[in-house]
Amino acid sequence: MINQDVNQESLLQQLGERLKEARLARNESQELFAQRLGITRQSYSKMEKGSPQTPIGNWLAASSILGRLRSWQDVLAEQQDLFAQFEKKSGQRLRAGGRRKGKR
Repeated sequence: MINQDVNQESLLQQLGERLKEARLARNESQELFAQRLGITRQSYSKMEKGSPQTPIGNWLAASSILGRLRSWQDVLAEQQDLFAQFEKKSGQRLRAGGRRKGKR
């Protein structure tokens, strides 16, 4: 379980770094970006540091401001197993009902 926590912390830090890079590319201060999100500068600073207490709504709002909201669809997309899809498709009935051969 310790490794999982380390991976989560690392991912949150990377997410925070990307947020900071995107904000700086727009030449915006933390204060201005925080105002646009409707949060304090201190809360925004914690986002950039990868705080696990940051509400997901703040991340989605920041993504929307940066024009990256669609990228969350990939994160939330249902995992597709090609073998399971094939089995599901091949196991389906092609037709329902109708006449049976040999009976009248």
